[in-house]
Amino acid sequence: MFAQNPEVNQRIPEPIRPLFQDYLFRVSQQLAGLMKAFYVEGSIALGGFSERFSDIDFVAILDHQATRTEIDTLRHIHNVVQKSYPRWKMMGSYLQADDLARSDDLVGLHPACHDGVLRLDGRFEVNSVEGWILKNHGVAIIGPEPQGLPFAVDWDLIVKKMRVNLNTYWASWTKRPRKIVTILSDWGVQWTVLGVLRQFYSFRENTITTKRKAGEYALACVPAHWHRLIREAINIRQGGKKSMYRSRIARTIQAVNFCKYIIQSCNIGFNSMPSSKMNRPGTR
Repeated sequence: MFAQNPEVNQRIPEPIRPLFQDYLFRVSQQLAGLMKAFYVEGSIALGGFSERFSDIDFVAILDHQATRTEIDTLRHIHNVVQKSYPRWKMMGSYLQADDLARSDDLVGLHPACHDGVLRLDGRFEVNSVEGWILKNHGVAIIGPEPQGLPFAVDWDLIVKKMRVNLNTYWASWTKRPRKIVTILSDWGVQWTVLGVLRQFYSFRENTITTKRKAGEYALACVPAHWHRLIREAINIRQGGKKSMYRSRIARTIQAVNFCKYIIQSCNIGFNSMPSSKMNRPGTR
């Protein structure tokens, strides 16, 4: 069943290999023949896995439409694995091979795992950050390499969606009281600061990178008075060093202002740069 063994795949971080072994063994024993391929994407595929903050993002290709019994078994497997490895959350989609070959951008509703729990309302967009990472950097645990999967990614469309996401989802972190309160936490700081910087990086470099690398990139091109905040976010992401701030409130205020600054900078870039330069294909 296994085209590649997670024990020997050097792209799978060692701390989470036991989780993969457990999950895949259970699937092979309890749902033999159901899974044709299993790919890891997200931070693992990009080489930016954080033991403290990363999820385990995946896309699985099924041999056939799962029956109710098979879905119940798969749900049970996820529940068992989540209890055994509570430190990490599996996040991903269970698709049919034909789903990826469709011309439609959005694959229809399908089984999907969110925060380690299997649901039936999953949505997978081919032309999304997840689709781009899968196609360009995905790790094949079972099945052929993902670069040969039957779908193409439209980088221009991804950038347009990222711009909408920047001005809705990410902008909401600077406006909604509940989200601003969340930024008081270490998780909230690294999530917002490095999250908007990933978009900043993509708009400038026409490719996708990890949160940490986006932060390191920004240190070379944003004003120096933001550098302490960026280093703080990187340090939190990496799980080391004492906070560089005496006050979490002061850190939160700066983080909110920083997000506003990056969003504004990206929008100015969009408005001033020809679309042919802003949106060229990002397959590097």
